[in-house]
Amino acid sequence: MIFCTLKIYENIEELYKIFLSEKLKSGRAEITIKKNNALIFEIKAKDPISMRAFITSILKIIQTHDKILQVK
Repeated sequence: MIFCTLKIYENIEELYKIFLSEKLKSGRAEITIKKNNALIFEIKAKDPISMRAFITSILKIIQTHDKILQVK
């Protein structure tokens, strides 16, 4: 099993709401989200490929959110 923690310190509330609607579990990986002074993603995966897929998905959603904020 592979474990990874990703912490986000900006736009915590907005991103938390976005990720509540996302699928956070698959057959090979799952994500737990915690919110306090940071948005904390705890990712647990059975293999490196599924870990990479989940991290890439998280980062793409955050990137899309940042682009939307730049347009406003």
